[in-house]
Amino acid sequence: MSCKQENNVPMGQFWNRVLTEGGEKMDTPSGGYPEDGGSGSLDMQYQPTACQHCENAPCVKVCPVNATYTRDDGIVEIDYDKCIGCRYCMAACPYNARVFNWDEPEHMPEGGTGDVEARPQGVVEKCTFCSHRVDEGLDPACVVNCPADARIFGDLDDESSTVSKYIDTYETDQLLEDRGTDPNTYYISGEMSPGRPQTSDKMESELEDVSPWSDGDDVPSEEADSTGAESSGGSHSLSGGEIPYATSAKSGGDD
Repeated sequence: MSCKQENNVPMGQFWNRVLTEGGEKMDTPSGGYPEDGGSGSLDMQYQPTACQHCENAPCVKVCPVNATYTRDDGIVEIDYDKCIGCRYCMAACPYNARVFNWDEPEHMPEGGTGDVEARPQGVVEKCTFCSHRVDEGLDPACVVNCPADARIFGDLDDESSTVSKYIDTYETDQLLEDRGTDPNTYYISGEMSPGRPQTSDKMESELEDVSPWSDGDDVPSEEADSTGAESSGGSHSLSGGEIPYATSAKSGGDD
């Protein structure tokens, strides 16, 4: 929903989907309910899926008018003025990440949302990693608004970036690796502590003293680490409609 609002995505279209892994149908678990005091075997996992911004993007290769292209920073974009609606890119994308405006796009409210211009009828559109925010030094809207801080965004070319450290430390997967697309989106697995504060550029394992509801103020400082002092790590009370994890504007958070 953050993606739709930020990017003015039309009604009925989604750039960012959360798929479920479990039963045969969407949003259904596998296994069964506990019977006769048994533990049961119900299980359902979630897979957030959007454009993977592939290093070797097939959509870029098949576009006959070069409307789809890769930016210098690796984000795959679409020039909507060039798009002729042939949908070759949709056929080439193995992730089903693109949508097509068959009809005149409808928005709620009618004036649209966000600071992104609406796309016209007859063009393909998709996730852009909120490139308009990235250009201003901000994280994508889905990253900032995720209440569990499950999404991490950063520079893969920078070995010291938070996202690079996570990829180096934990087991990761890329969707459909056998297709040779080399996605720039990684899915991290393995045991991790909850609550990676948005205000920190460190990994969760480096912030073990921080409460899951931290706003980052109680992140252990370098001075405290060097003297052996411990952080209080106390929970923060929420008052006055305060939203956990949201950063202030001066620290590059949501606007």
